[in-house]
Amino acid sequence: MRGAAQTLRRRVGHRGSALLFFALVDVVYCWSMIFPASPDQQGPWLRYLAGVLPLPVWGVAWGTVGLICLRAAFQRQDAGAFAAAVGIKALWATLALAAGVAGGVDRWYVTAVVWLAFAGFVGIIASWPEPPHGWKDRQWTSPSG
Repeated sequence: MRGAAQTLRRRVGHRGSALLFFALVDVVYCWSMIFPASPDQQGPWLRYLAGVLPLPVWGVAWGTVGLICLRAAFQRQDAGAFAAAVGIKALWATLALAAGVAGGVDRWYVTAVVWLAFAGFVGIIASWPEPPHGWKDRQWTSPSG
């Protein structure tokens, strides 16, 4: 098992590993929106979101971003996936802020701060260069110079 994890890590690199993590978060969030709790068990936040767009639509948005991150984890060109990951999380923070302004959603600021901080964290990781991690990434020089 450890060998498989190391092989995967070398294949996707640090940025790809981060994208795999973001894909997991986004797909789990997708699932929670497509299959939400029954309406009588939904809190004010979910009711607010459902008033903006149906929850399955939100789920499709999260799932799309998750699939973009999953695909890009195995590619060198991953800037679009990082932008999508930042975008959905910043949108979620903005919606929480709007819910607070509209009223009716207690502790909206917690959701806004957490998702905005998460979006910022994704943005920081997006700025990191991928360190060389394979023979294809290293410039070969002969021992004699």
